[in-house]
Amino acid sequence: MKSSLRILLVGFIALTMSANGLAQLTIGSTTEFVTSSSTVLTTNNAIRNSSNRFNFQGTIELTGANQLLTSSVPVTVGGLALAGSGNKSLEGEWTITRTLQFRQGILAPSFAAVNGGKIVYTGTETLSGTPSSYVNGTLYQRGTDIRFFPVGEGSTYLPMSFTNVIDGAVELGVRAFNSGVSLTLPLDVAEVANNRHWRVSTSGGEFRGSPVSLYVPRSSVDGSGQLVAVHADDTPDANAINLGGGIIGDFVSSFLPANKPILTIGIGERVDLRIFDLITPFNADNINDQLHILNIEYTASNKVTLLDRWGVPVKTWNNFRNYDDPVEPNQDNFDFTRLSPGNYICVLEYQLTPDSPTEKVTQMITVLK
Repeated sequence: MKSSLRILLVGFIALTMSANGLAQLTIGSTTEFVTSSSTVLTTNNAIRNSSNRFNFQGTIELTGANQLLTSSVPVTVGGLALAGSGNKSLEGEWTITRTLQFRQGILAPSFAAVNGGKIVYTGTETLSGTPSSYVNGTLYQRGTDIRFFPVGEGSTYLPMSFTNVIDGAVELGVRAFNSGVSLTLPLDVAEVANNRHWRVSTSGGEFRGSPVSLYVPRSSVDGSGQLVAVHADDTPDANAINLGGGIIGDFVSSFLPANKPILTIGIGERVDLRIFDLITPFNADNINDQLHILNIEYTASNKVTLLDRWGVPVKTWNNFRNYDDPVEPNQDNFDFTRLSPGNYICVLEYQLTPDSPTEKVTQMITVLK
């Protein structure tokens, strides 16, 4: 009959490299390893586990220059702290339930087909990283509210976050790339960033989406265009969708929720939508007889409201088109001579694509007799 070993650890334990050789922690398949949540295990060398009773509720602190964490069975620990420079290679599936700290060093899950590396964080504390400490690979998380992903590729730090996750049971995996992605762009995106994108994977249920914040250092923003977040399916030259966006610190934060697997940063295209400010329906020159909006044909949907000087709606058009449009002219036969001479306010609400944010243009119009 096989015997088993039960190890109970309480408090602070340090495993270091001795003068006689390498100190590493190896947990055999028959070992039960139990700790309290207050236990801190500090090591500068490898941890190898083959026990399915590795019940480590404390925090493992990694201080070595280059270390290996490997487990032949899925393992759950309370906390993991990166505290030393260099790579921390990870093999097997590791779930962190309470705290995951990035102080110094890169956590690198293995991409090997056999015993590849996977790290899943399920704690409630929002993660944070630095340009010298992050995950070089895919980081998985479960939970709600803000889920920050301190990820990067190679020596490039490329974090992102979902800012309002409501599907707490869904596992979100994020991997960063310091290269661009080929997409088919909508009218309202001039180009995509050519030096970064993120790939998102989901499991465990339907992910209904969340607004996102994508990293772009402010020092690299030249102000030549409005930066927006973009998402798309993971297929060659997929149709990109503009989620809108604005710069907040070192991040582009989207207006709309993202739920597709490819995320990147785009430069929003400016379409000059201009409401002509003069209507002269009473003379016979056939000029400026009706309301005219420059480039209105480029909108996917719009609503135009004409208000009198007291703010009372006079006329509303849904999906307005110009009366002299050569392809799709407005045919509602509205008689502009019904308008009394004076000043009016025209409000245009529109979307350039079905999935882009609604924008608004307001213009004073004068009706002359």
